[in-house]
Amino acid sequence: MPTMTIKTKLRLAFGILIGLFVAFGVGVLQVLSAVSADSDLVAKDVLLGIQATYAIDVASSDYRGAEMMHVLSHDDGDMQALEQTMARLKDDIAHWRKRYEPLVDTPEERRYYDAFARDYTAYLASSAKMLDLSRRNETAGATALLRETGALFQEFSTDLEELVRLAAAHAAEANRASATLIGDSRTLILAGMALVLLFGGACLWGVDRGIGQPVAAMTGTLTQLAAGDFSRIEAGTDRADDLGRMARAVEATGMAVRALATDLGELVDAAHAGALSTRVEAIGHTGEYAVLVKGMNELIEGLTRPLFEVVEVMQLLAAGDLRGRMEGAYEGDLRALKANMNRSLDALVSLLHELGSVTAAMAQGNLTRAVGGSYQGDFAVLKGHINQAIEQLRGLIGSVAEDTQQIAVAITQTSAAARQVAEESSRSLTTLNGVAASIGETAASVDTIAGSAARGSELAARTSAFADEGRARLVHLAGSVERIAATHGRIEQITGKITRISDKTHILSLNAGIEAARAGEEGMGFAIVAQQIGRLAEEAALAAHDIEQIIAESALVVREGVGTTAEARTAIERIAEAAHDSGATVQAMSAAITQQSAAVKDLHERVSALRQGSQANAAAAEEISATMEELARMVHRAREQVGRFVLTQSAQTEPRAQWQPLTLESSASS
Repeated sequence: MPTMTIKTKLRLAFGILIGLFVAFGVGVLQVLSAVSADSDLVAKDVLLGIQATYAIDVASSDYRGAEMMHVLSHDDGDMQALEQTMARLKDDIAHWRKRYEPLVDTPEERRYYDAFARDYTAYLASSAKMLDLSRRNETAGATALLRETGALFQEFSTDLEELVRLAAAHAAEANRASATLIGDSRTLILAGMALVLLFGGACLWGVDRGIGQPVAAMTGTLTQLAAGDFSRIEAGTDRADDLGRMARAVEATGMAVRALATDLGELVDAAHAGALSTRVEAIGHTGEYAVLVKGMNELIEGLTRPLFEVVEVMQLLAAGDLRGRMEGAYEGDLRALKANMNRSLDALVSLLHELGSVTAAMAQGNLTRAVGGSYQGDFAVLKGHINQAIEQLRGLIGSVAEDTQQIAVAITQTSAAARQVAEESSRSLTTLNGVAASIGETAASVDTIAGSAARGSELAARTSAFADEGRARLVHLAGSVERIAATHGRIEQITGKITRISDKTHILSLNAGIEAARAGEEGMGFAIVAQQIGRLAEEAALAAHDIEQIIAESALVVREGVGTTAEARTAIERIAEAAHDSGATVQAMSAAITQQSAAVKDLHERVSALRQGSQANAAAAEEISATMEELARMVHRAREQVGRFVLTQSAQTEPRAQWQPLTLESSASS
């Protein structure tokens, strides 16, 4: 045994173990064959017999129920349906009988099955007669025959139940036999497992003592070698078997690896110290170890050249000279390093040049340029961010330009409305002056009538004429005031639109400020422009708010003027009616003159209030005009800021438009 090889020892142990497994398997297969035979018997004979007898019993019961329903039914359609059901049930019974008959293998089963077949045949004959009577609606005869067949039905049902009981008994007997076989197989399996465990334990003890412990010692030595520990190399070199030879080989390997590690350590220490000219002598090594040492020397030599060249290129790059490239002849990964280094420098230089060109154009206000080179990785991400920032900034400035154009249009409309208000106020004031003159004449006429009753008729006629003229002028005045009110509505709509546009411009300026902040130092100019646009939007919103307040006050005055005009018209109409009636009688004329005097005084006061309202309208129109002038100047400043940028290629080739200051006169002409 001490001189046996490991292969021989393992073959002997595995041969014994295989023999035990074969013997154990043969015994288990015999038991399993017996259990399988019992299982096949239960599955193919017993269970099928139980299924067949149960199916015949159920079908016969259903057939009996269909017979009863047929006797009780008087509808031909129901009878035909029941007869079809009964025919199907007879076919099912015949099918299951055909499957069950080959399974009858005991005298007792044969006796019960023959009794069932005999009674079932007699039952079917009586059933045919009963169905014939039921078809002819002879219910009494069919019912009597149904009662007679009840005994036959009960007898073959009892036979079926006995057949089911016998099948269940066979199943129980087969189960008991299977349980006995399973118990025997369990005992056999346990005994075999115990024997295998005992032999396996003995084998494990022998393997551990004869193989495991020496191998563990050599494994410890190899682990030390793998960990770089060469202080102790002992692995049982005194053995005469395979393990002894393996131990001596491990010892020799350890000594060679220790010498190689010592030389390589010196080489690595020299490299760490920066002495890249240090080399290892290959004389003290043999075989592949000598080749390895020579390869390490060549590796250090091959790595030194590209490192020095990389250092030189990096020094040029640090000094701002982007023309430096690696030019040495290398192979393999060093060649790939050279190519990647040069490509990286080319990509960096290309990106920096293109970024410089784009930012220079942006500094001049040209937003049509973009980074168009093909880049990878973070360069591509940087390219996408810069192009996206330029695109968003271009869109924001374009939106601001469109909004300022809309504001200019709104200012034009507001200016036109303000001029219309001024014109209507002027016409209203002229009309009021005429009305005031008429009222003065009416007052003079009333005083004359009060002084001389003899001239009452003539004065009444003149008063009536003056009243008619005043009423006509008040009608014209009412139309003018209503037109002023409508114009105020249009001005309110326009100021609302200006407010919305200023809010949108303020939001766009905030977005432009955010995008400029994202762009960093390159977007500081855009941030200032966005801030100025935001201020202009706030000033426009405040101006629009002031216009709304002025329009509201003016509208209130106009509404009061409308009411005053209506009251004055009513008073004039009363004066006219009184003047027409004054010619009837002197006494009535005196009373009418008194009323006319009071009405003329009241009318004079109301016309004075209306003239004040017209003057307020004129002042409001002047204030609106001044506000529009200020808003036009703000829009002009915004358009000048936006006009510094070029947003399209066509705009880049064409000269920039000289934007003129926006005034009320230019708005009116446009």
